[in-house]
Amino acid sequence: MELMPTAALTQLPFLSACEAWLESRRPYISAKTHHEYKLNIKTLSAFFGELRLQEIDGDLIRAYQRTRKLKCGPFAINHECGVLCQIRKRIGLPVEDYQPLPLPKELRGQALNDEQRARLFRVAQSNPNWEAIYCLALISVNTCMAPKETFTLRLKDVDLKAATVTVQPGGAKNIHRLRRIPLNQEALEAVKLAIARAQSLGATEPEHYIFPFRYRGGNVHVANYDPTRHQTTFKTAWKKLKTVAQIPTTFRIEDFRHTGMTNLMESADVSEEVVENIAGHVSRRMKKTYSHIRLQAMRAALDGIQAKKPAKNETRSRKKPAISTERDQLVSQLSTLLAKLLKTA
Repeated sequence: MELMPTAALTQLPFLSACEAWLESRRPYISAKTHHEYKLNIKTLSAFFGELRLQEIDGDLIRAYQRTRKLKCGPFAINHECGVLCQIRKRIGLPVEDYQPLPLPKELRGQALNDEQRARLFRVAQSNPNWEAIYCLALISVNTCMAPKETFTLRLKDVDLKAATVTVQPGGAKNIHRLRRIPLNQEALEAVKLAIARAQSLGATEPEHYIFPFRYRGGNVHVANYDPTRHQTTFKTAWKKLKTVAQIPTTFRIEDFRHTGMTNLMESADVSEEVVENIAGHVSRRMKKTYSHIRLQAMRAALDGIQAKKPAKNETRSRKKPAISTERDQLVSQLSTLLAKLLKTA
């Protein structure tokens, strides 16, 4: 697409203007951000239709927010409106009275306890149809990788000899999340299983993904797969697995990362620097949550080293130790000398 002057954007229908703006942004944003903006624009254009950019005001944006709230949460809506505000700012007409929706004060993340975790993976392992989600979840919870980071792993990103995986720009949320992660034994076995599955589905080249994309139709055994594209969701399998494993319906695939980070932060021996090296950049809001977990872990560690009080019966049975000081010895000597002087008087 040929780049258009900024002024020309005001003459185009909404979708065309947004696409032209996005093309002008391509050299300055990552491929992942470009893809997300493209999806945002598609959603916005379904509402704003053939309107021109300059015709959209705060009232229309608030109407859009009310409509979208019926289908999604404030995070997604604010992202979409944020893109619209960027475009309006480009043409020199910022939306002065735009207000983003308030975000929930509590983080959505939740962690599995030991019993839930063991039950989930035991159930997932029992059904061949859940092999892919089993591998992805096991990798995520043991490496603190987000779903997109795990989905986009390619054969060349895995070093089985060194037992490491490398998060690439295609999956990382930002440059701070580009990292190399060592694999513990559980994660290594899950990666090996995922690779074996991918190879059976046609993944042979270094650029091929270890979670190949599955076309709709058929089932996991006979459906067609494309290893040059990565899987994007396990929505159906994940929903069924949670039901059978009796996991809360609010637990998301994203929460495997949260579970792994919670487990790390519960260990007083693991520093925040190590956690960030493993998990990548952690936002201030996330650190605030994890600092509470870390405080509890440190309190438990310190409680373990404090002096233990003796039992009551043990206290009674102990004899009070004799205390001998220089002062006591001097008093004793003076008493003896005084007694002798009284006898001779």
